[in-house]
Amino acid sequence: MEKVLHRWKKVMTECGFAVGPTDEHVMKEIQRSLDPGEKLLKWYKDYAPRMGELDFGGNPIQLYEPEEMIEVQVNFSHDLASMQSNPEWRNDWIVVADKGLDPFILDKKEGNLYHAWHGQVSINLREIAPSLNGFIETLTVLCEVCYLKYEGQFLNDEWEFDKKILREIENRLRAILPYDSVENWISMLE
Repeated sequence: MEKVLHRWKKVMTECGFAVGPTDEHVMKEIQRSLDPGEKLLKWYKDYAPRMGELDFGGNPIQLYEPEEMIEVQVNFSHDLASMQSNPEWRNDWIVVADKGLDPFILDKKEGNLYHAWHGQVSINLREIAPSLNGFIETLTVLCEVCYLKYEGQFLNDEWEFDKKILREIENRLRAILPYDSVENWISMLE
């Protein structure tokens, strides 16, 4: 995990995104309230996202800072109008980010990361990484390609992902993710 996190920090810094440590008191509160597991705690302790959004066209990916992790969970686990718990929501899920308010969910029990279409209907999960490491590596690859290699010029004249760049991302992701996870990322980006 340490190698993945060092690369994450290096690439995010080169892209102009802030990454940094988290106050010990915040980390203790996250541990107490969410019991997120060792890997998420390690990411947030020393390499927490401090940049807000990663824009890859369409709705940006909103990465949550550690200080907002506890509060944001209720936005997805409850119907905010009635404040009733969503009966489909599992207690071992932690939302770490969203894309257009569709959450990226870390399943504490299985370790997988999912993207869910969220709304008033049932929750529809798509696996996007078999682990938190895979999720962090994927975001790193997306930033390397979109921001470092193509300098933010990854959309075509119709404001869609350039097909050549999308195929390059797909090929790079195949080295780190299972086939279905790669397909789910590509459909999310298209």
